[in-house]
Amino acid sequence: MTPSVLGGRTALVTGASGFVGANLARRLATDGEEVHCLVRPGHRRWRLIGMPDNVHLHQIDLSDHARVGAFISALAPESVFHCAAYGAYPEQDEFWCALSANVVDTLNLIRCCTRAGARSIVHAGSSSEYGSKDHAPDEDEALTPSSAYAATKAAATLLLRYLAECADAPVTILRLYSVYGPWERPSRLIPTVLSAAAHGRWPPLAEADTARDFIYVDDVIEAMLAVARQVRADQHRSVLNVGTGRQTTLKDLIEVVQRMFAVAVDPVWSEANRRVWDCATWLADPRRIAWEVGWSPSTDLADGLMAMYGWMGSSSRIRRRYGLQV
Repeated sequence: MTPSVLGGRTALVTGASGFVGANLARRLATDGEEVHCLVRPGHRRWRLIGMPDNVHLHQIDLSDHARVGAFISALAPESVFHCAAYGAYPEQDEFWCALSANVVDTLNLIRCCTRAGARSIVHAGSSSEYGSKDHAPDEDEALTPSSAYAATKAAATLLLRYLAECADAPVTILRLYSVYGPWERPSRLIPTVLSAAAHGRWPPLAEADTARDFIYVDDVIEAMLAVARQVRADQHRSVLNVGTGRQTTLKDLIEVVQRMFAVAVDPVWSEANRRVWDCATWLADPRRIAWEVGWSPSTDLADGLMAMYGWMGSSSRIRRRYGLQV
């Protein structure tokens, strides 16, 4: 077991049944932390199978503010990672659910953690808060979100910065770009492309110039831990971009995967509908997190895709879930 990355502090993770939260909980547990995870009743359990013994699951809905407050008061976590959110998937399209989960429940959680004496709170924001830009926006740029999810995440950022100023909430907002890697939902772009390519074909694709800043989940976890380790007052009010600073178009992605699998057929573009947030420019400006925290990504796209595909074939259960042959 590696040394404790947080110095043995009690860690709380919300959204641990989700993609980023599940990876984070496993990493913290592997590093020897006592990890407490809030998961909603009725959550999907597949990402939680095989969690280490030092990961403790608590079925509490974040909308039950009284119960959340009592739990956090009793636990008194020193490090908090808020990864729970609503609206990142197409079927999560209820505006009031996004408003409740991403704004109201988030503010209640952060206030409870602050009152309980948390030393560091890391909130997972989203690059979608910026909206469509023709350049890599820095953290102080005006926000022009184009979806209910993006708008409510942007609202949470503004309100959390207000709490930091007025109530000394020790919160840092990380605006995550396009995270991929183990435990990602199988229907998302990268696992879908890898699974299809492994069978010598391509899935329906959007326009070739659709752009993203893809960042491997392990690099995102390293950014979260780097921020949590720093408890200086000047870090508490930061908004930090977490991306590679390198843009990848869908055409670029397919070319890398085509080389990996030697797929004989060429892709057909524009078979999938373009979504309102799809655009030809989408990349991070990660300079601030490099200056303030000393973090930079270490996984390039080809290595990350290879690692992801290797994990997809790591067990018969995972192979079945991701559509690979057993």
